[in-house]
Amino acid sequence: MSKKHNLIVWCGLIVGFYYYLFFWLKTLVQFLIGGSTFPLLTITAVYLALQDLWQNKAKIVRFRATNIQRRLGHILIGCGILFFPFSLDKGWKQALVWLSIFVGIVISTWGIKFFKYYLRPTFLIIFSIYPGINVLPGYIWQALTPERTMDQIQAWSVNLALHTMGYPSNIDGTWVNLPTGSVNIGWGCNGFDLMVLMLMTSLLIGMAYRLKSRQILIISLLGCVIAFVFNTARITLLAISVAYWDGQSFDFWHSGWGGQIFSLAMFTAFYYLLMQMRLLDFARKSHSSN
Repeated sequence: MSKKHNLIVWCGLIVGFYYYLFFWLKTLVQFLIGGSTFPLLTITAVYLALQDLWQNKAKIVRFRATNIQRRLGHILIGCGILFFPFSLDKGWKQALVWLSIFVGIVISTWGIKFFKYYLRPTFLIIFSIYPGINVLPGYIWQALTPERTMDQIQAWSVNLALHTMGYPSNIDGTWVNLPTGSVNIGWGCNGFDLMVLMLMTSLLIGMAYRLKSRQILIISLLGCVIAFVFNTARITLLAISVAYWDGQSFDFWHSGWGGQIFSLAMFTAFYYLLMQMRLLDFARKSHSSN
């Protein structure tokens, strides 16, 4: 039984590390080259999960799977290996197949109770298993809300910011109009991606510092608010540059460099706000006392 189990596990690992790992790394590099920050969160999640598992390796090796659990795990591994060649056309399909193989390896080796005792690293591994998981909340939002709802919310906030600054602006759907120029708020500029980024960052911070659920909820809401405010400021600046400045100013703040500057300012403000609220200091004290 041990030899058979090791053979099945090795077959699953070959599929995962030889085929899926190549896709995973390639996708991370492509996102990084494109200026995305999500690959850094993915790598952080992997590091936190592996660190947690390594620190508890002595306990994990004592877990034993029952015969039924071992058969169930082998079935999951076998199905993953069987369907993997049919998933090569889509990255999310490969991720689901590798997730099936991973769950099968865990269940057949350490049993289902592994997930009960190590829920945190399990969540982190699932979080990082597909590099493009950050697009999932966007699909859910668009499926559950009327068309271009987030675009209209962002247009309204930009119009409010312009009025506060004394500019005679108005909105027409997703268009923000000034006397000498207009901007149209599209999906990539409505701030939803930034809010998802801050939400995932808050979750990782909460897990890294072992914050309580209430504290994670607080910093998650805080991160989303900060992301929305900074994105509103950026789109407001773009509207002003279209109406009153030259095209080079708009191109700079609309390009990757302008976005990176605002992202840096956003993360800096988020960090200092957390320090001001003493959430991270409290987490360190709680962790040290435990």
